[in-house]
Amino acid sequence: MEAANERYAGANALALSTEDFEQRYPILAKDVAKYASFLPSKNKQSKHVLAPRIFLGLVEEDQRFHELRDFLRDPAGRVGQPEDFQDVLEVAMKASYERLVGSALYSDTTALGHARKGVEIFRWLGANMKIYPKLPNKIWLRDWKRKGPRKSTHVEPPFEPMNLGELESVLGNVFVGDLRAYETSSGPNGPQKVVGFRYLMSYVKYHPSEHSEALLDALAGKAGVVCDPAAIKAVIDECEGVLRRSGAFSQLTIAGWMRSCGHIFEFLGNLHGRAYPHYSRRYKKYAYVPPESRTLADIEFPETMHLTGAAKLRSSLELVRDAAMDVVRRHASFFETMAPMREDRVGPGLPKERRAACNAIATVIRAELHSIRLTGKSQFSKNGVRTNGRAVDQAMKILKSADKWRAAGAVDLVPDVKTLHFSQIMQLVCACIGASHQAVLAAKIVFCCETGWNRQPIEDIPPEVFVFRLASEAGIASASFVSVFKKRAGHDVQALLEHSVLSGGREATAMATWEEAERHRTWGDFDQRCIMSYTSPAYSVLELLRPLMESLNDFTDDDEVRRRFFKYLGWNTGVSCSQRHISTSFELGTLATPGLTFPLIRKTFLQLMLRVVGSVESLRAHAGHAATGVLLPHYLNSSDVKRELEQSTRFFQNAVQSLVVEEVGGSLRLAMSAADQEWFYNLARISGVASAVGYGVSTPITGPPALVFEPSDTQLRALLTLSMSLDVEEKTANARRWMLVGVPLRGFIKAIVTKLKRAGMGRLITRISDELAVDIREGRTALPPLNLSGGYK
Repeated sequence: MEAANERYAGANALALSTEDFEQRYPILAKDVAKYASFLPSKNKQSKHVLAPRIFLGLVEEDQRFHELRDFLRDPAGRVGQPEDFQDVLEVAMKASYERLVGSALYSDTTALGHARKGVEIFRWLGANMKIYPKLPNKIWLRDWKRKGPRKSTHVEPPFEPMNLGELESVLGNVFVGDLRAYETSSGPNGPQKVVGFRYLMSYVKYHPSEHSEALLDALAGKAGVVCDPAAIKAVIDECEGVLRRSGAFSQLTIAGWMRSCGHIFEFLGNLHGRAYPHYSRRYKKYAYVPPESRTLADIEFPETMHLTGAAKLRSSLELVRDAAMDVVRRHASFFETMAPMREDRVGPGLPKERRAACNAIATVIRAELHSIRLTGKSQFSKNGVRTNGRAVDQAMKILKSADKWRAAGAVDLVPDVKTLHFSQIMQLVCACIGASHQAVLAAKIVFCCETGWNRQPIEDIPPEVFVFRLASEAGIASASFVSVFKKRAGHDVQALLEHSVLSGGREATAMATWEEAERHRTWGDFDQRCIMSYTSPAYSVLELLRPLMESLNDFTDDDEVRRRFFKYLGWNTGVSCSQRHISTSFELGTLATPGLTFPLIRKTFLQLMLRVVGSVESLRAHAGHAATGVLLPHYLNSSDVKRELEQSTRFFQNAVQSLVVEEVGGSLRLAMSAADQEWFYNLARISGVASAVGYGVSTPITGPPALVFEPSDTQLRALLTLSMSLDVEEKTANARRWMLVGVPLRGFIKAIVTKLKRAGMGRLITRISDELAVDIREGRTALPPLNLSGGYK
């Protein structure tokens, strides 16, 4: 059995034979050969010739396409016109792809590759040979399930977007033509670019305001109508507010829609020969809105559907960890069971059937190891070396039977089928030699569930995993932290690293140095470290996988691979590092769940840890970030965490008016301990009032600053301006927004003003207040908008 025959056995079984192809389709075979001659390598030529043969295999079998079959056998004979078969050819292409996927001979990706090559060839034939049907520029061989803009499908939108037909009846065909021109100029995503504008026009038409009529008349081209940019911006703001409050769409989607509306208005205003109102997209700015954090709780595992909140987070994380741990245990057990075959010491006293199966496995493993040691590749790879080919081919035929593997004692990994295909056999052979891709990926999942590390630091764990070992735990860290640790350890570092288990004075020295390195904070944002208990599943999985990793060290010369602990053996890749996704690497079970990713596991871990440590600042050490600015928008931005933080914020709002204020020099400083100051600062940031109450948050900081108020004329005027803005907005403010922002601001201003009056500044406050009122009344000063009328999700 040749390697090429093994690799293409599945496709050849479904394809029309080469002889039949050349005899039944002589003209087509000649034209396909001409196309293949343009390709540089013989390997690519053979793949492209195989693709139409696979397609014709379907055309010969399926009665729906027999008319197409007759035409392709003699396209020059004009059994029909080429254009008569355009639609059926497209349907047949998709059916051929579905047939290849349904055969289970190849993965979905490989099947898609064969189908695309067939489409590529027939598209070229239709464009150049003139006697074949033409294929469109785009053929969707499989249905894509794209994630739409809806944030919550059970929440109905407040209104539907206006379709183009309705737009034409309201604004005229000239406007619709200009809008289509914008679509065309925006490229392939043009239709998506006008979705937000269609929502805006629906809002303007069916939810009229003081600017609606003027805007519609101006867009319809009516003479004498004036619509200034301020009116357009006001309408966009109103529509945006309604969409945000509805909760039907994500904040990021709405911001993108409204930004596109600005681009459309600017495009229309720049058209020559049109009377559209002037507008610039720069008139309205859009802040970045981080998407809501998703966790494992958002994946509907059947085992956790009845749970909510922290219980669902915890159970989901344990479910994924236990499933990954089971995979690692089965691979480790399989590796140990296959030791006699791997070491070529199959005993003669075994039963006949088991001895035959073990000898077949040993024969393939022996040849595989020889090829990997010489070339780094499998014997069945085009770069590999074949030895004892006849015996190996005979052994591969035996190993096609799953019962033979079970007879050899391999019950842990063998699929529940009767016959194994080539790739399944080779996966089992690789698992006999060392760590497979699935085993390594499952170990990383367990490690991430237990530590919350990013995937990259897990990938970068060195072969010497532990920095030091104590009686009941061990230290593990990334390279930057280890460097800091060694510098701090000084002359004691060799004693710490050379002893297998530290105790007594060495244990105390190691822990003191470790804590000192943690306080040093000179490592990068993505570096990690932790003290791992010997009872931790993460420690267990590292020890289970260690023998499988050590067996691979002699099979690669790549320094990038050798300097990492996690590596795996693939029959078509050799020894390499794993970078594939989780759900596409497992066919069944919890780990095959769509959407399961390492970022999702990490966010789940950090949200659970937040409930343990109690504050965002304390969570920073567990997350491995130098500051908390990344945690809040990216990891703690889920509905559950925001709800719990808002509950804490309400307590802060009730207490803020009673905070004790003392005078320090000429400034006012809140009299709080360092711990209370940190708590106050974190709550102020999450509630969105940090800047308003005196904290500068425009630049990153390492810790909460002191809250200082300088009683100058400028500061007093700003404070009183804020107070008057609150008076104005209280009447129209959203109740929830007012409780979250308005109340703490009101209490804070009252506390400062009361303290200033007690200090003898009452007349100064009255004078500045009177001057401010006059300036506002005469239009010299405008009150700052606080945006308390809109709620937020």
